[in-house]
Amino acid sequence: MRDQAPPDRPVSERPANERPAEAPKVPLDGETALVAAVDEGLALIAGTGELPASVHALLNGDPSTSTQAATVGWRRPDAPGDVRSGFVALVPLAALGRGRLSSILFRRPGQPARYALAHRPVPLETVLQAVAEDAGPSAAAVVDGIVEALLAGKPTTRRLLAVAAMAQAVARADGFVEVMGAGEEGVIFLQGWTADLVPGRARVIAIGADVVLAELDSASFPREDLAGRSRGFAGLMAAPETCDVGRLQRILFRARDGWRSISVYERRVHLDPRDVPAHVRAVLPRLTAPTDVLAKLKAAGNRFDGRDTVSELKLPVRLGIDFALVMEGGGVLVSGWLLDCEQHVRAVSLKVGREGVRIDENWTRQARPDVTNAFLADPLFMALDAERHSHGFLAFVPRLAAGSRDLAHLELSLDDASAYRTLPLARAAPRQVLARLASAVEPRATAAEHLVERHLGPMVQSLDRRAAAGRVVSEVGGFDDAAPLALVLGVNEGAEQAGVLLSLLALDPATRALPIVMAVPEHGFDAVAAQVRRLADFYRLQLRLVRAEGAEDVCDALEVGIRASAAEHVLLLCSHILPRTAGWLPRLERAYRARGSKCLVSPTLLFEDDSIRWAGTTLEGEGAARGLTDRLVGYPRAAAIGAEPVDVTAGTTECCILPRAAFIAVEGFSRGYLGIAEKRLDFALKLRLAGTPSAWVPEVEMVCADETIGGAAAAAQAWQSLVRQVDRWAFDRRWSLAVANMRS
Repeated sequence: MRDQAPPDRPVSERPANERPAEAPKVPLDGETALVAAVDEGLALIAGTGELPASVHALLNGDPSTSTQAATVGWRRPDAPGDVRSGFVALVPLAALGRGRLSSILFRRPGQPARYALAHRPVPLETVLQAVAEDAGPSAAAVVDGIVEALLAGKPTTRRLLAVAAMAQAVARADGFVEVMGAGEEGVIFLQGWTADLVPGRARVIAIGADVVLAELDSASFPREDLAGRSRGFAGLMAAPETCDVGRLQRILFRARDGWRSISVYERRVHLDPRDVPAHVRAVLPRLTAPTDVLAKLKAAGNRFDGRDTVSELKLPVRLGIDFALVMEGGGVLVSGWLLDCEQHVRAVSLKVGREGVRIDENWTRQARPDVTNAFLADPLFMALDAERHSHGFLAFVPRLAAGSRDLAHLELSLDDASAYRTLPLARAAPRQVLARLASAVEPRATAAEHLVERHLGPMVQSLDRRAAAGRVVSEVGGFDDAAPLALVLGVNEGAEQAGVLLSLLALDPATRALPIVMAVPEHGFDAVAAQVRRLADFYRLQLRLVRAEGAEDVCDALEVGIRASAAEHVLLLCSHILPRTAGWLPRLERAYRARGSKCLVSPTLLFEDDSIRWAGTTLEGEGAARGLTDRLVGYPRAAAIGAEPVDVTAGTTECCILPRAAFIAVEGFSRGYLGIAEKRLDFALKLRLAGTPSAWVPEVEMVCADETIGGAAAAAQAWQSLVRQVDRWAFDRRWSLAVANMRS
């Protein structure tokens, strides 16, 4: 006998005199059966014989591989008695391990039934076709039984593919999808025509790029062009998994008398997501469906489509936006006002694309008398209280809109509908945000505390800011990288301040001999660079000038400077700190060496009126009242004269000596602060926990020049107050527990 061509050989490649192999049929001998793999752990077996709906089975007849199989049967009325029934069994294969299934024994009531299986599994589609042909009128019921068994629990992808194959094998064509579009939260709008889809909720199988099990809530409407044989339908399809609407091919559903298939029309209309609500609104008046389905379609029609619908409301509800800012690394801060004098608004949500968060439960309300005054004369707002002004709000939503290009909006949930307001997003740094808020927030008010705790503090903590980068621009006087001690100057103001400090250092022989690294933020670099180069040339200083790219304050500049130096020890000095007398460095070094050169030592810092600004930060109090206190602040300098160097809880980086390796080991300054006060303190505590203590040297005195701040004095003061509150909140969150348990 001539060998048959392999099953995967195309018909065109078979010998001309060879007949194509006939498709397998369900065996009728009651002793053999067809087998197909559903997935790696499940087989589908078809044969003849009577089996119960659930039957105990032995794989290969081995009692150690017993399992429970689910079966579906059908009657074969014209067949002999022993094969008058056909069956399909779904058999788990876990007990088989890596073995091959060659036979199966079903322990049915009475005589057990043993079936030999084909040497190789048959394709699943082939077995299903054979079952459909043998079952005849019962094919739909057989498929239903198999589908229900396969969909029990959480079906795998392979099982869903099998379900789709089974349903398609018996499904009849029943219309087309002519209009489709993706809506919010993965819901897909479908519109077309069908004869057998009953309005309401139906479980469907969506076939496209993947096979997805979904729920379709549909309504019907009359279609004159179908001559009464069919009717139009419109519905919303939702699935746990994402369904690619652009690649959707057909929808399978179970009708009263069998499976049906609605194909996607080749020339269908594919709606833009923003056009879906308007299309739903247009078709809604013609739809007939159960009340819950119509409610869902109505809600879909009220979804955001890019329009401002708040201003169209006939209710006394209006919404205004001051600003909406996207933070670095994600998160949105929104400020505005909501006027709702009759309490129609049930919830307010901020949404970006498919992401959304309710904000009215945690937002901070603010007084806005300007809003009250603007609507007092409006007849629609007759219930507005002229003495009540708490219409303003501010809210921060973390981890939202990071890198998103979707349109943002606010959604007002009303009693029976929703209204929307477009939210144009602008990117902003935290400093810009606080600058805008500083003049509007009273620092001593309760609202300010709530604002910091709920919004501004979390906003700053959510940032993922990179460390400033340094670029050496020039060197003057032959910089000595091998020197054991380098002076690192951090510049936070203009050329005049940096020039004064450099001149004073040049006039002191002890500091004039040191290699100096001056780090300047890029926004003021050009103005500073020209002057300090001239001074360095004039005084013949060793100067390395570094541009601190991305630096936001003097601490960032100091960190850039430290990393641009190779010295074992570094003397840090901010440009607003000036020596009170010459010869201060040897005394500071003496205290540093007395502690093994493994600490941070700082001098006394004085205000310009000779009162004490800083004389060590120490622990005071017990239990919950335990905290950090700056000693002797405001006392005359005489209060510290004659005191000996003493260990303190934290030193100050405005002027200090420390090992460079200790700075690198704690990864420099933390990024979660906007100002420098808590940032310096945070760094000193990190050093302490890492084994580098701090000391105060009273006999060395430096003067703190007035730190100038751009803008009017009142605005600058408001800015500093708000920044300090935010930073104090961040510091307490990070250090309150550690400080409470810290030893003096």
